[in-house]
Amino acid sequence: MKRYIDDFSSKLNRISFKTLEESKNSIYCLSEELDLIYVNPAWVNFAKENGASIQFLKELPIGKHIANTFSGESIKKFYTENYLKVLKTGKPWRNEYECSSKDEFRKFNQNTYPIKGGNGLIIINTLTINSSMKIIGRKAIKVVDQRYVNSDGFVTQCSNCRCTQRVNEPDIWDWVPEWVKETPENFSHSICTICFDYYWKN
Repeated sequence: MKRYIDDFSSKLNRISFKTLEESKNSIYCLSEELDLIYVNPAWVNFAKENGASIQFLKELPIGKHIANTFSGESIKKFYTENYLKVLKTGKPWRNEYECSSKDEFRKFNQNTYPIKGGNGLIIINTLTINSSMKIIGRKAIKVVDQRYVNSDGFVTQCSNCRCTQRVNEPDIWDWVPEWVKETPENFSHSICTICFDYYWKN
């Protein structure tokens, strides 16, 4: 598995490669063109803990545009515009998002920093809240294919909170922990209306 481009360390400009490698936070870096040029070991570990397959990690899109890693046009637009703004202004950007597991409610801060000299961006994801789903009180719903599988055979999951959209009641998104623990092969990503309004709506 390739985690970074060949000349990655030369782009860092006084930032220690060792510091990025040893960080417990999930970190990735982008080029000036917003191509993915680096992921640290903590990023890989987080991906594995959240069900990323060996095949996914082998095919990690190093050198490809970051938009290829996001599902849903609104998410691609949101991140692309804000990353470009950091490159243009040289000012860091902070973003909060949810990425829960089957049993844990988790929130993260994402801090995006320009690499001095305009060589790209460093994106650091820091866990800020980690609580039991039982404490949060999110109601778990069991898998019922006819409730969630659409006419094309796909299940739609929010890429932020990981709730699943009902087919006949598309405004309702349920917490289906079985599909958070093991994402179905026939799933597609979108953003539920609450997450979109809270995290991404301008």
